[in-house]
Amino acid sequence: MEDNSPETVEQVMAEAALETVMEDLPTAVILEETTAAAYNLEPAAVIETSTATCETFPPLSLPTPLQPLFSTPNTLISPLFVLAVVIMFLSLLFAQKFSRSPLQQIGHVGPRGRKYHSWNESTTGGCGGRFIDWWIFGGSVWIRAALCLWDGMAGTHSSDGDHHQESSGENLFACFGVVGNKSDKSAAGESESIGGEDKKQSENIPDHLAHAVSSTGILGFDSSLGGFGPICLAPIRASVFLIGWCSVCSFLKITYNELVDFITKLADPASAGHFQQIPSLYRDKIINVVASILYFIQDVMKVGNDLVEKKSDSLGDAWLPTIAYAIAFIVVLEFGMYLIGNACMLLKIYVPMGISHPGGARPHKIVRTPQWTEGKEHFLSQKLLSGDYSSSSSSSSRDVNEESGVLSSKWRCAVAHDSHQDTIAKFNYIKSKEGDDVSSSLMTGEPFGRQIWTLNESQPSSDKEVSEDDMENKLKQELVPNLKEEKKEEEEKTENNNNIFSPLSPLGDLVQNIFSFDRDNESPKEDPKQDETAKLIETIASGGRNPMAFDPSKNPNSCDQIFRAQMISSYLEKNDGKFPEDIAYLQDKGESDEANPPKTAMEAAKRGVAFYSLLQSTDGHWAGDYGGPHFLLPGLVVSWYVMGCPSVMISPPQQALMLHYFKVHQQADGGWGTHIESPSTMFGAVICYLAARLLGAHKDEDWIKSGRDFIQKEGGAVMTSSWAKFWLCLVGCMDWKGHNSVPPEMWLLPNWFPFHPGRMWCHCRMVYLPMGYLYGSRFIYSQAETDPLIEELRNELYCEPYDSIEWDRTRHLVASMDNYSPIPTFMKFAQNCLSVYENWKIFRPFRDAIRKAGLDFCLEYMRAEDLQTNFIDIGPVNKALNMVSAFHSANNDINDLAVRSHMMRVPDYLWVAEDGMKMQGYNGSQCWDTSFAIQAVWECGLLDKFPILSAKVWAFLERTQILSTECSQSTPAYQYESCDSRDKFYRHVSKGGWPFSTSAHGWPISDCTGEGLKGVLALMDSPIVMDGVKRGILKDIEPRRLYDAVNVILTLQNEDGGWATYENNRGFGWYEELNPSEVFGDIMIDYSYVECSMASLTALADFHEKYPDHRTNEITFAIKRGAEFMKSIQRKDGSWYGSWACCFCYGCWFGIEGLIKSGESASSPAIQKCCQYLLSQQRANGGWGEDFTSCYDKDYAANGMQSYGDDGSGVVNTAWALMALSAAKCNDVEAVRKGVRYLMSRQLDCGDWPQEGIAG
Repeated sequence: MEDNSPETVEQVMAEAALETVMEDLPTAVILEETTAAAYNLEPAAVIETSTATCETFPPLSLPTPLQPLFSTPNTLISPLFVLAVVIMFLSLLFAQKFSRSPLQQIGHVGPRGRKYHSWNESTTGGCGGRFIDWWIFGGSVWIRAALCLWDGMAGTHSSDGDHHQESSGENLFACFGVVGNKSDKSAAGESESIGGEDKKQSENIPDHLAHAVSSTGILGFDSSLGGFGPICLAPIRASVFLIGWCSVCSFLKITYNELVDFITKLADPASAGHFQQIPSLYRDKIINVVASILYFIQDVMKVGNDLVEKKSDSLGDAWLPTIAYAIAFIVVLEFGMYLIGNACMLLKIYVPMGISHPGGARPHKIVRTPQWTEGKEHFLSQKLLSGDYSSSSSSSSRDVNEESGVLSSKWRCAVAHDSHQDTIAKFNYIKSKEGDDVSSSLMTGEPFGRQIWTLNESQPSSDKEVSEDDMENKLKQELVPNLKEEKKEEEEKTENNNNIFSPLSPLGDLVQNIFSFDRDNESPKEDPKQDETAKLIETIASGGRNPMAFDPSKNPNSCDQIFRAQMISSYLEKNDGKFPEDIAYLQDKGESDEANPPKTAMEAAKRGVAFYSLLQSTDGHWAGDYGGPHFLLPGLVVSWYVMGCPSVMISPPQQALMLHYFKVHQQADGGWGTHIESPSTMFGAVICYLAARLLGAHKDEDWIKSGRDFIQKEGGAVMTSSWAKFWLCLVGCMDWKGHNSVPPEMWLLPNWFPFHPGRMWCHCRMVYLPMGYLYGSRFIYSQAETDPLIEELRNELYCEPYDSIEWDRTRHLVASMDNYSPIPTFMKFAQNCLSVYENWKIFRPFRDAIRKAGLDFCLEYMRAEDLQTNFIDIGPVNKALNMVSAFHSANNDINDLAVRSHMMRVPDYLWVAEDGMKMQGYNGSQCWDTSFAIQAVWECGLLDKFPILSAKVWAFLERTQILSTECSQSTPAYQYESCDSRDKFYRHVSKGGWPFSTSAHGWPISDCTGEGLKGVLALMDSPIVMDGVKRGILKDIEPRRLYDAVNVILTLQNEDGGWATYENNRGFGWYEELNPSEVFGDIMIDYSYVECSMASLTALADFHEKYPDHRTNEITFAIKRGAEFMKSIQRKDGSWYGSWACCFCYGCWFGIEGLIKSGESASSPAIQKCCQYLLSQQRANGGWGEDFTSCYDKDYAANGMQSYGDDGSGVVNTAWALMALSAAKCNDVEAVRKGVRYLMSRQLDCGDWPQEGIAG
C-alpha cells in the first residue's frame, strides 16, 4: 500500500529540492566534515558565521597585479592583463619589423645545435606536432632565447664556413641571422683550401647574391623569424600564459562572489524558495562543500601576495609589483610544465611524437583492388605509331588494337640540344614587334636532361652549340687512348665480313632511320639478316613481354618498348652494330639456343651495366617513363581546351595517343584509378572521362558509356574530390559555388602569421597559388555557355538536371572511395566561414578591395615561379594551372609571349610508351636515376670498364648542377637567386644543388643534391674520367661548386636533425588540420624523411673523406644529428617507413646505410632490429616484395608484390633489402645468398630485369 503520509511527502520534496540545488553547484566531489576540518573549521561554525554575517567570506582579496583598473567589479582589465597585452603587442611588432619570409633563414643550427635545448626536443622535433606539445613542452624556447643572446653577446656564433668568429658583441645580429654583405661574402668565400683563383672569384660575388650562398643564423622556433624566433616567441608564450591566467582569475572571482551569495542565502533561515525544504543535515554538507571551494579560491588568490606586499590604488605604483608577479608566475608555471611533461613521459600517459614521425599502420586499410578485363592485349596501331592520324577521324574507325611493330614508329625521343632545336622549329613563327624571331630566346635554361617526344626529324645544332653526338664522338676519339686503335683493328678484321650494322648494309639504313619512314615512300630492301636483327632489337626492348603488347590485367605499367628500341638501335648504329662485350653473345645466339645464365653475381652485374649502357642518352642521362598518376593528363587537357585547343600545344596525333592511353587504362567497372595500380575512384573516373570527351571521344562509344555509368552509379560528379571539382569549374561543368573557397588574399598575411601559405610544403603552395588566382578571378572557359560539348557534359556528369543542383550544398560531398584523407572538422568549419565571406554581400566591399591585391601578388609570384623554372614549373599540376593563369592575365591572348613560353615547355611532361601518351609526375627523373646508376657502377668497380658511360655521366652531372654553369647563370632564374627575391617568393637557396630532373627545372632537393654530389665524388675515383678532366676533354667541377652543394645540404637540415625535401620545415604539425584535399594526406608541410636524411648525411660523410678541412665541425655535427633523427623515427619493429617508394624495404635500406655511414656499429640494436625485420619478410623464393598498399596502409603488404611480381617477390624490393643487409653485415649469410640467387634467376638473357609493379 502506498504511503502518502505528510512526513513521507515532506522527505520527497526535500530530496527533490536537494537535487535541484546540487545541479546548480559547480561540479565537485562532495566532501564530508573532514573537508572543513582541513581548514580548521567545524561545519557548525560555518553555519553560524554564515548565518550571522558574511565576515567569514569577505570580498576576495586579489594581488595588486590582478586588481581591476576600473570601477567595474568583474572586469578583466587588470595591471597584469595590460602588461600581457603590451608584451604581446610589442612582440608582434617586433615580429613584423624583423620577420622574414620562411626561406630567408638558410642557416644551419650552428655549433650549439640541439645539445643544450629542450629536455624532450629529440622527440618533439622542435615545432611539436600538436597544440598540447606547445603548452607542455614549449618551455625550451626560453633556453633558446638565452643561448641566442649569449652567443651574440659573447661572440661565439659560427657562420662563415670554417672561420670561427670572435668578437665582443658585434655578432649579436649575426646570431639573429641578420648579416651584412661582409658576413655573407665571408660565408660565400670558401676556406683557405680553395685555390687563389677560386678565392678571387668568391671575393667578387655580387652584393645581391652574397646572402644566397651564405650560411648564417641559428634556426629558431619559427623559421620566418630566423634567429629572432626564440627572442620573439618566448615573450609571446609568456603573454599567452598571463592572459590565460587573468581570464582564470576573473572567472574565479565571479564564481567566488556567486558562491558567497549562494551560501548566505542557504544559511539564512528566512531565505525563501526551495532552500527551506532542504533538511539541515544536507544543508550542512552543501555549505561545507561550498565553503571548501571558497577557501580554495582564497588560497589560489594568495599566490603572489607574499611577493607583492605593497598595496596601492594608484596605477603607477602597480607596475613594479606586476612585473615581479609576472616573472614569478612564469617561472613557477614553466617549472610546473616541466614536471608535468616529464611525468607524462615517464608514466607513458602522453609521449610526444615528432611531427616527422610517420606513425604506425593505418587502422582502415585498403580492401578494394583494380579490376581489369583478363587477357585483353592492346596494341598501338600503325596510324598511332606513324602520327599519320587525322583528328577528324571517327572514334569507331580507330584501329587501336591493330598490331604494329615497334621499329615502325615515327615517334622519337629527342634530348638536350636536339629537343631545344625541335621546339624552336615548332614555334618559329613567334616574332617580336620588330619582326625578329624570338622563339629561340624563349627557350631558356640548360638543355642537358631535357627529353621530349616528337614526329620531326633531328634538327641540326647551331654553330654556337656542340651537339651531344659530337661530344660522344670526341670522348670515343680522345678519352680512351687505345679505343681508336682497337676500333681500327676490329674494322680490319671485319672488312670482308657482311656486317649487318655496317653503314653500307641495307639494315644500316634501317638503323639510321629506325624511327623515321623513308620520305620518298621507298621501303627498305628485304633481307633475312635485317629481319633477324630487327627481331632481336624488338625482343630485347620488350623486357620479356610480348612485343608492343599492353595488357593491364598482367601489368598496368608500361615497359618503355618504343624508347628502348630507339636507344638500342642508336647504340648499334654508333658502334658498328656491336653490343657491349659482356652481352655480345646475343648476336651469336640462335633462336633455339638455350639461355646463358650468369655464373656469378659479378657477371650478372656486368651484364646489367652493359645492357644499361645501351639505354644511355647522348647527353649522359637515363630517360624513362615517369608516369603513373591518372589525374595529371586531364588537367593539361582541360587547360588546352579552355585556351582554345591550340595545335602547337596538343596536336591531333598527340590527341589520338592520349585517347588510346585513357582507353587501355579503363578498368572493367568503367572507372579509372587515381593512379595506374589503384582501384577505380571518383577522382580518377570523373577527370579521365572529362578529358576523354574533350579530346574527341564520342558519348556513344561503348567505353565512354561504361565510364559514364560508373560515375552516375556513384552519385555523379558532385561526389568527386575537390581537385577534380576545380577542373570542372574551370571548363564550365560546375558552378564555382560547388567548390570551397581558395582566397588569394591569404598571401597578404604577414610572414610571422602562424598559418601563412609560404610556410606550406612547396608542392602544396605552388598548386594552391594558381588555384587561388583562378578561384579569385572566377575563371570560366569563355565559350562554356555556347559550346555544345560542355552542354552535353553537364548532362552526362550528374544524376540530376544541371540547373537544379544547389551547388553550395555539394561543397563537402565526396565519395568514400576518394576520402583517403577526410577533411578535418575544423577545416570544414573554416570552409563554411569562408563560404559566408564569399557569398554575403556585407563582405563584398572589403573582399573586393583586398582581393585585387591578393590576385596581383599571385600573378607576380607565378611569374617568378615561371622564370625561376624556365616555364617548366615545379610539377605538372601547377604547370597547367600557371599556364591557364598566364592565359587569363593576358586577356585570353594565345599569342602572348608568356603563354607561348608555357606551351613550349608542355612537351617536357609528355611521354610515349606502348600504352599511349601520358603526362609524367615531373619533367622526368633524369638526375635522380643517373646519380644512383653511376654509384652502382662505382660500387661494382666498373667505372673504367665502361669509360664512355662514366664520362658522359660526369658531363651530365656537371651541366645539371643548378645555377652553376654559364648557361644557367645567363637565365632570369639566376637573378631570382638574390636575397630579396628569395625572401619575397619563399625560395630556399638553390645555387649548387642538384635537381630531381634537370637544371632548367631549378628546384634543388636535399636527397637529389646528396646523390648528385655522391655521384660526382664517385666519378673522381675513375682515373680515365679524371684524366679527361685534366686534359680538358671534360669540364671540371671545381671544389667551390662542391662547397656550394654542401652548403645547400647543411642549410636544409631541420631542427629535428633530419632533412626534408626542398626546404626546411616551416610550418607546424597542426597544419594538417587545415588540409583541404581529400585524396592526399600529409601534404601541408615539408617533413623530415629517412630517405632525404640518409642521402644528405652520407653525401656529407663522403665529401668529408675527400675534403676533410672544409667546415669540419659543422659537417660532423650535422651527421651526428642526422643519425639521431633517423633512430628517433625507427619503428618499434625495427623498420623504417619509406615515404617516396614502396616502401619498407626502401626505408630500411636508407635507414641502415645512413646509420652505418654515420659511424653506427653494425651490432647496434637499431641496425640489428632492422635486419631481423627484413629477414622476417623474406619470401620462400628468396626475394622480397611490396606493392603500393604498403604505402597506403603504412603496413608491410601482406601478400607482397602478388599482382605484378614473381610469386609475391619483386626485383627492386629484393635489391633494396639485400643492400640493407649487406651494409649491416648481416650474420644470416644464407639468407643473403638466397636473395642474390633470386635476383640472378630473374635476370633476362640480355642483362635486363623485367618490368614489375610500381616501385616508387
